[in-house]
Amino acid sequence: MSYQQYLSCISALNDQFRYYKTVESLFEQDQWAALPQEGGAYRQQVAAHIAQQKAGLFFGEDARAAAEYFAGADLGSMEDEVERGLIRTFLFRYRNARRTPAKLTRQYSMLRADAMNAWRLAREKEDFQIFRPRLEQVFSLKKQIALAIDPDAPAFDTLVGLTDEGTGCTEISQEFEILSQGLNRLLRRIQNSPVRPDLALLSQEDPARMESFARRLARESGLSADRSSFDNRVVHGFTSFMGPRDARISTPRNRTLSLVFTYLHEAGHAMYASGGNDRVNAANMWGGIEGGFHEAMARFNENMVGRSRAYWEHYYPQLQQEFPSFRGISLDRFYLAMNAVRPSLKRIAADEVTYSLHVILRYELERDYFSGQLAVDEMEERWNELSEKYLGLRPANATQGILQDMHWAGDYIGYFQSYALGNLYGGQLLEAVHRELPDLDTQLAQGRFDKLNVWLDKNVRQYGCCFTAGQLSEKISGKRLDARPFLRYLEEKYTALYQL
Repeated sequence: MSYQQYLSCISALNDQFRYYKTVESLFEQDQWAALPQEGGAYRQQVAAHIAQQKAGLFFGEDARAAAEYFAGADLGSMEDEVERGLIRTFLFRYRNARRTPAKLTRQYSMLRADAMNAWRLAREKEDFQIFRPRLEQVFSLKKQIALAIDPDAPAFDTLVGLTDEGTGCTEISQEFEILSQGLNRLLRRIQNSPVRPDLALLSQEDPARMESFARRLARESGLSADRSSFDNRVVHGFTSFMGPRDARISTPRNRTLSLVFTYLHEAGHAMYASGGNDRVNAANMWGGIEGGFHEAMARFNENMVGRSRAYWEHYYPQLQQEFPSFRGISLDRFYLAMNAVRPSLKRIAADEVTYSLHVILRYELERDYFSGQLAVDEMEERWNELSEKYLGLRPANATQGILQDMHWAGDYIGYFQSYALGNLYGGQLLEAVHRELPDLDTQLAQGRFDKLNVWLDKNVRQYGCCFTAGQLSEKISGKRLDARPFLRYLEEKYTALYQL
């Protein structure tokens, strides 16, 4: 067989893989929004079957022959981004599927709904011990899977690599150390500042009107109504990627301004997922780079755009018009309150400065468990210790602490680092944007997002998942991963806000 014939073979496999991923995305959205509790058992069986069929794509003779053919390919010398991406992702998925025992895959799939139900009950009862046995099973199976995929690598490196392909724990830990030191220095300066935001300014409003306002802002940031839809029946916001021009945003209902930032965050995901160029979409390489770079696109839209002063110079008069409670409040006071830095126990409610500290806490817990330094029985106390270390706060109960996130019950193990990586990649993106669009703030203050979206389409979205995060970041900024641009962004913003 020729190169083109083998390429056609893996293209067909990639098409089928994406079809199964779409089914799994539909299941995920349904699980959070509509699945009744007693429907979980059958859903487990169906999900396990889909996962088995998806993995089975890589066990045929054609897949084996293609893997042998492309094993020695010099991907770095290939100029065609789509072909290079197809080959890279095929080899990555082939390795993972062929080395993961089918028995473990099925066991894990069958466990997920039980783990989710145990987590929900544990949260309700504020009792980690209800979830602990399921967590132990989940972590044990994930460790077995990781060691089956790569017996020579630390299990946690493999798990992190499944989410953030090509980014190793050594590189992440090095940048997280720089990040945590910089954040702690900035946090101490802010806490010593005499400036005190008035959080009472951010009043509760009618939820339907707040939702309408938030959805409009998401649309005006560039989110196409022809490529996305909204649903408001979930506890935590997320976006499901159903197709190259089909991104479904799910959010909770909320009476506060935080809903605006939820919608801007999810709009960042949706615009990225549905922004592939025609050739990328035809090859089913749409959706964007999983993990940290997807989080970068979401947090960039939420924070670096949506929490900027320039953005609210345009939208604050509209907010005041829609919600009269803001009419007597100046833009300066509103902007300070909206960007207030105040350590809290809840990750999803954290401010820009302390958010990454929440992530580093979780990353260190996972890292220490999978390296054998921490047992599941010890995790709650270790969580509380790290919370005091990084945030100066100790949870009063498990629901405020170790049970606050659904990730370990929902198959997002080795994922937490992605949220902080998103901040770091976002910092690198912002500096690259400013080099080409030095008048970006002026554009945002005028409610103009066209040039920014053209830049993002050209430099990021059009490529889908053809690159790894490190490759695309280096292409855009000159460096694979660098904490310093994000720290510079925070220093500039919060030095001005808190008069440091």
